[in-house]
This record gives sequence, C-alpha cells and structure tokens, in this order.
Amino acid sequence: MDRHQKGQLGEDIAKEHLTKLGFKILEHGFRCKTGELDIIAEKNKEYYFVEVKTRWSNDYGDPLESITPAKQKQVIKAAKFYIAKKRLFNAGCHLSAIGVDMSGDAPKVEFIADAFEVE
Repeated sequence: MDRHQKGQLGEDIAKEHLTKLGFKILEHGFRCKTGELDIIAEKNKEYYFVEVKTRWSNDYGDPLESITPAKQKQVIKAAKFYIAKKRLFNAGCHLSAIGVDMSGDAPKVEFIADAFEVE
C-alpha cells in the first residue's frame, strides 16, 4: 500500500467515525486555490473542517502531533474560502482534527472538534 492509499484509508476510517458520532459528511478532499480540506462535516447546523492524520507506527509520535502550524494556516485559509463560497458567515465553524493510529490490531481514532483556532 503506498502513502496515498494509506492516507485514503485513514480518511475513510475518519469519515466512518464521524458518521457514527452523528455528523453528516458534506465534502471529502475539497480542493481550492488556497489548499485542501480532508473532510467537511456538519452537525447541529455547525460546520467542521477536519484535518486527518494517519500513522502506521509510533516511530514519529502521535498522528495529531504532526499537524504543524503551517498546515493549520493552510486549513484555515481553505476553510475561509469554503465559508465565503457557501456564504456560511453566520454559521458556527470548527477547525477540527482526527488522528488515526494504525499501529495496533485495530485502528484507534481520536477526534478533537476544536483542535486549533484562527489567530
């Protein structure tokens, strides 16, 4: 399995996890001129822009630790683009993250609804 396929599997696991938590998946792999959003989900009329990180071993730490400040800025820019495009100016919005740890027998999924914020 190559890097892209591993990432796709992690995102599929994340989507399934969000669905079980009652989220509706609106977009997956949303691309725009400012970047990409792995998952855009909605729950209770609030929008969640979700960055997904998957790790297959613990050699490089927890998956969520790999969301760098630069990546956070890219997610923020892409989320702002989506908000403007869809005119969601008065909607509640969350910059979220999901870590998928594939190092054990079964995937471990950690979801943080408000993982980072706009500075």
